[in-house]
Amino acid sequence: MSHHVRSAEAPTGAAPLRRVVQRRVDEPLEHRTRPCARCPWRRDADLTAFTDADMAMLRGSDGRPGDEAPPTAPNVACHRDQPGTAHAWRLCAGWLAVVGHSHLGIRATAMAGGLPHTALAPGDGWPELYGSLSELETARNAQLDRAAGRRPTDAQLPDPTPPSA
Repeated sequence: MSHHVRSAEAPTGAAPLRRVVQRRVDEPLEHRTRPCARCPWRRDADLTAFTDADMAMLRGSDGRPGDEAPPTAPNVACHRDQPGTAHAWRLCAGWLAVVGHSHLGIRATAMAGGLPHTALAPGDGWPELYGSLSELETARNAQLDRAAGRRPTDAQLPDPTPPSA
């Protein structure tokens, strides 16, 4: 089975980085074990640092129960793990915890032993994460409006209470 990997953020001014990797689903998949300090899935993240292209890439990898991302949908690498870094292309821990269970390629990899099932849920001591891409995008739009001096509408404000487990 093919496995596609794309990064979540390119260096400032560069086009989003993309990389396609062919591998078997039972091969170990490198991933972060907790969200980085600037992970967009963190509720305390500055989402204004992420571009529209980043959001489009996340939408291409998004899935929900009953509407899972297909096995060919891209995976999301941590925006800090770029080529030339110590661990290029490790999967984003926040994305795995929020979206991984609804991405058929990731689920197949976990079932085949290439990714621990614990990667598909927030770990102990993790920061609070957005519960979905929709929630993340709503929060980003509200942050962008505030940064531009616009007052967000109530519909744009994220629910301050995290979803129950």
